Amino acid sequence: MVISFDGAGVDGQDWFPVFRRTAERTQARLTFFLSGVYLLPADRREQYRPPGRPRGSSDIGFQRPARIADQAAELTAAWNAGHEIGTHFNGHFCGPSGVSSWSAADWRSEIEQFYGFVEHWRRNSGRTDLPDLPFRIREAVSGGRTPCLQGDRDAMFTAFKKYGWRYDASGTGEVRWPRKRSGLWQFPLPSIPLPGSGTRVLGMDYNFFTVHSGARTGERHNWRRWQRQTTEAYTGAVRRSLRGDRAPVFIGNHFETWNGGIYMRALITLMKEVCTRNAVRCVSFEQLADWLDAQTPATLARLRAEV
Repeated sequence: MVISFDGAGVDGQDWFPVFRRTAERTQARLTFFLSGVYLLPADRREQYRPPGRPRGSSDIGFQRPARIADQAAELTAAWNAGHEIGTHFNGHFCGPSGVSSWSAADWRSEIEQFYGFVEHWRRNSGRTDLPDLPFRIREAVSGGRTPCLQGDRDAMFTAFKKYGWRYDASGTGEVRWPRKRSGLWQFPLPSIPLPGSGTRVLGMDYNFFTVHSGARTGERHNWRRWQRQTTEAYTGAVRRSLRGDRAPVFIGNHFETWNGGIYMRALITLMKEVCTRNAVRCVSFEQLADWLDAQTPATLARLRAEV
C-alpha cells in the first residue's frame, strides 16, 4: 500500500507530525508531494511566474513567512525518517485554463521553479541562520502528482522524463499491478467501492468529502458514520487485493480537517490496522518503483495475470 499527501504543507492542526509519528509506530513509509509555494513566503510571491497566469498568482496561496521554518523542519524530519519527497508542483491551477492547457515547455518552467523555491528557501525566507534541507531536491524527486490529476499526458511526460523521473501518480484507475507509459510507472488513484452505497469513489479524502457532503462541511451527526464508512472503504480495498492478485493499493490525502478531520482519523486507523500486518508493506512510491524495476518481465507478467 502507498499513502501519499498532496501539498504537504504545515498547517495549524499539525497534521504533518501526526502522520510522521503514526508512520513510525506502524513502520510505514509515506510520500509527501510538496507544493513549491509552501516554501515561498507570501511577501516574495512575485518570484513565481505560473504558465498562462499573472505573475505572483496561486490558487492555494503562499506560505505565511512565520511558517516557512516550520515547513522546512517538517520536510527535514520526514526525509530523515525515510519518507519520500515528491512534487505537487506550485500554484495548483485546475480546469481548462490551468495545467490541462500546459505544454511540455510550461511543465518544465513549473518544475524548474519548484526546484528553485525549495533550493533557495532560506534566502527567500530570510532565515539564513537555519540549516539547509538534508536533501538535494533535484536528486530527491522521482515523480509527482499533478493538480486535480489533470494535464496532457504527452506534454507532461515529455517534461518529466527530461528530469529523470521514474513515475507519475496523476492518473485514475483500478487496483491493478502498475504498468509503464512513456517509460514512467503509472500509479493511479483507484476507484474503490463505498460500503453500503452501491457506488464507487476515488481513493482520496477530498473525493469522500465530496460524496458525503458536497465538499462542504456536513452535519456533525453524520461525521462518525462517514468516518467509519471511509475506513471500511480503505480496509476493504486492501482486503480484496490480499484475496486477489495482491496489487498495491494507492491512497491519497491532504492535510485538511474536512468534516471535523474524520478523513484524517480514518487514515490513521487504516495505518494502525493494515500497515502492521505481516502480509502488508506500506511503502513510498519511490520504494514501489524500486521493487518493480527489480522484477523480471516474466514476474511482472505473472503478477498481472493472477486473479
